Amino acid sequence: MSDSPDQKGEGSRYDHTSPAVSPDWPVEIDLHLHTTASDGTLTPRELIDQVAKTTLRVVAVTDHDSTNGLAEAIEASAAHPQLTVIPGIELGTADGESELHLLGYFIDPKNPVLQSKLEQFRVERVEAARAMVNRLAELKRPVSWERIVEMASGSFGRPHIARAMVEAGHVETVAEAFDRYIGEKGVARIPRPKLHPVAALEMIHAAGGIGAIAHPRTVSRLGNLVTQLVGAGLAGIEVYAEKYASDRRGKYLDIATRYDLVPCGGTDYHALGAQNETTPGANGPPPDTVSKLLAKARAKHGSNIGNVPAGLG
Repeated sequence: MSDSPDQKGEGSRYDHTSPAVSPDWPVEIDLHLHTTASDGTLTPRELIDQVAKTTLRVVAVTDHDSTNGLAEAIEASAAHPQLTVIPGIELGTADGESELHLLGYFIDPKNPVLQSKLEQFRVERVEAARAMVNRLAELKRPVSWERIVEMASGSFGRPHIARAMVEAGHVETVAEAFDRYIGEKGVARIPRPKLHPVAALEMIHAAGGIGAIAHPRTVSRLGNLVTQLVGAGLAGIEVYAEKYASDRRGKYLDIATRYDLVPCGGTDYHALGAQNETTPGANGPPPDTVSKLLAKARAKHGSNIGNVPAGLG
């Protein structure tokens, strides 16, 4: 299943109660965006048309366990010559009780190893989603499977089930659905098998990409996992993410500095319409971030990088 507002690690991904923290530079980069190819609500074209109206100049489309939106997003960007789209992905992984989401950049979406594994993920997501819907029915909280399929557009995630629960009147908000029913400790939660973080990073490397840890505040046992991933060739970690305040940014910037990781970031935008949701252009990493990631990719792959957009050199 795709990521969710679960209480993992330090806090929920979708904690939108704090005010946005404006960076000290013009925001031109967002390396964490979602579309209807996973659990976003905008099509790839709609997303690109929206971000093209902002100050952004380089974005990464990073749908959960899916590359299905990349071709449309890249095609849509042709109408906006000021905008470059990096092909990306976000993989859900776990090491025991610790869940970690890994962002992949510059991947080759056509890589057969990657696509074979993503097809396996799709099957497992459907099985887990059906099991949760059945569990909800047992709990007298039935939701329509047909409606979930309609919302998911082929890539299932727990947010789709949560939105169906809101529509059915069982909960008032998506967050409540996770807290009470389908979050990590929810009574209807059915987890799906997940890759170990190192195996996921190796999958990204096989597709010619490089990896970065997403929203690290959601990760328990972060220090141990960072050590493992750095040993396997990790390139970055999100520092300028969502609405991280200066103290939180400082914590993750220290980790980046200690392990020679590129401090990345973005809004993790899903267009959910949630109160105070951070929108593209409101937050992002420093202007030299993409060049640093490219240097990491070239050091890792030489001329065999999966996919570098023409505008990035």
